[in-house]
Amino acid sequence: MEKKNKKYFPIFVDLMDRKIVVVGAGTIAKRRIRALVDFTEHLYVIAPEVNPELRDLDAAGRLTIIRRKYEKGDICGASFVIAATNDNRLNQEIYAGCKEAGIPVNVCNDKTRCDFYFPVLAYDDTIVAGVSSAGHDAAGSKRVANQIREMLRETEKTAEPVQQAAGTVEAVTERSCDTIGQDADAPGSVEKVITQKAAGKVRIFTDGAARGNPDGPGGYGVILQYTDAAGELHERQFSQGYVKTTNNRMELMAAIVGLEALKRPCEIELYSDSQYLIKAFNEHWLDGWIKKNWMRNKTDPVKNVDLWKRLLAAAGPHRITWNWVKGHDGHPENERCDQLATGAADGEDLIEDVVQAL
Repeated sequence: MEKKNKKYFPIFVDLMDRKIVVVGAGTIAKRRIRALVDFTEHLYVIAPEVNPELRDLDAAGRLTIIRRKYEKGDICGASFVIAATNDNRLNQEIYAGCKEAGIPVNVCNDKTRCDFYFPVLAYDDTIVAGVSSAGHDAAGSKRVANQIREMLRETEKTAEPVQQAAGTVEAVTERSCDTIGQDADAPGSVEKVITQKAAGKVRIFTDGAARGNPDGPGGYGVILQYTDAAGELHERQFSQGYVKTTNNRMELMAAIVGLEALKRPCEIELYSDSQYLIKAFNEHWLDGWIKKNWMRNKTDPVKNVDLWKRLLAAAGPHRITWNWVKGHDGHPENERCDQLATGAADGEDLIEDVVQAL
């Protein structure tokens, strides 16, 4: 019988070069996967169906998706395994296979079949904390982890140097007006040159779309907004369709076009429903890719390197906060960007998506 107050000793190990296997892609599995992607370069997710978030992580080289049912040989060479399917019989099969092979295993819905407990994590670039109640008080573990996260955020704030706010922003763009249903001479049009001191941040909303991804037409949509010192909103829209492209390339192009439209360094709030784009900056994927000379691992190059490099160059002069918004969830500008992107993809004025030589 398990002792009521049994304690588990926390051990911090280097998983970067170790194979980790997660079987399943449901809600619990996704939580485990999100936590693991920052700690290993060899994370394998086995499931017949996966959601867009996990597909984005796969495209970014953060994990490898095997889209099929579990097979016994999948756990070979694994340092540990997480069984997180909704099939109890399959979870038992995975557990038995791991015990036979001497591989630590965690069956997410059965505490009696856990060689280890998965902690709630709180971490920054230098500190990693794991909180666990050994399955007895999940809410308490989460509460303590949130308190640690807040402490880390406060520490980061006090360590940051004081920075000056963005200065004067001149004409937001020199490009011709590309709005839909908007008169270029109407009040609020960005055709008016903006010379006032910045009253707030420039806001850029972006979206990309592809029909028959990755072999069909696609397009991007961008909305750029700025409120001047007099409180007047200035807005500009951009869109373009391509003969053959991918959704991820269009997400990147949307951000590139929005940033390249700015003539001077600005403080920017950029919004996108692409986790591929937002997490590359917020979770420092780009730092890892650059350190590895744009390789996902030893054999697989990062995709869309030409656009990532162009985006980094466009972002360089600015102070940008990268914000993720849920797509098709009623966010007004996101919905409008989606209409711009899909309208461009379905239009007749399509151009070639030329991958630039590096």
